[in-house]
Amino acid sequence: MSQEQRLFWQWITQPKDLSKEADDIAALLAPHSHLSQAQALSIYNNAYYQRLIEISSSIFPVLYHSLGESLYAQVFVNYLQEYPPRHGPINRVGDYLADYLLLRPEFRNIPAAADIARLEMLLNELFDCADETSFHMGALYALPTEQWGQMIWYAKQDWALMYSRFKLEDYWKKMHQYIADKGSPGEADFGIEPLEHTSNRDPNYLVYRKDHVMQFQAISPTLSFFLMQITQQLNFADICSALAERFPEEDTAALSLSLLLKSIEMGLIRGPNQA
Repeated sequence: MSQEQRLFWQWITQPKDLSKEADDIAALLAPHSHLSQAQALSIYNNAYYQRLIEISSSIFPVLYHSLGESLYAQVFVNYLQEYPPRHGPINRVGDYLADYLLLRPEFRNIPAAADIARLEMLLNELFDCADETSFHMGALYALPTEQWGQMIWYAKQDWALMYSRFKLEDYWKKMHQYIADKGSPGEADFGIEPLEHTSNRDPNYLVYRKDHVMQFQAISPTLSFFLMQITQQLNFADICSALAERFPEEDTAALSLSLLLKSIEMGLIRGPNQA
């Protein structure tokens, strides 16, 4: 029975011409009054993929409206052949779509597609993170300053850093307005523009949840670097040393304090522990 279940699952979840396996299907399934067993099973196969495409287009609305209905459907079906759906929440069906797009040579002419998919996946994934209490200014000022150096401030789970060489914020505003205006997928009269300066591939966008609303924004190299050190669970003294080495032209004391205060103000930190 387990072998039969595996065959049935493969037949309805893998895009293929089932007529080539008609004999095997006929041996397993009861005949239909008007259709061959392979034809009947093909209906389930097609419906299964149409439903996944429909669901995924709501998870990746910007990518869907950027590529257009036909190209998006083709991309997603091909993606599912390499990354079949797994057991678990349906909104995780596109977990690897950005990586898939990044490695496909045919998308070299649409280089922003992978970044759009990655951002949309993060917006969905981070929204579902467990709530955590943010560290607050009052608690910071209550700490004796001589203890700050050994403090470790931990990153909350509901934010992430990403890199893109495109003006994602401008494009997002235009595309969401286009979607709200019922614009046809794939027919927008605007495109995504590259950033003027991307000298390295350090993260330059922060994706985060604030008061149960997902947001993202471009961030400075100093804030990006500071947040990366926070995720490494370095104590504050080590973070200050790393900042001094990375940005020697800056006043390290003033910079480190301003970055810590900004991170707390944005609700990115959940609290300190003694190192």
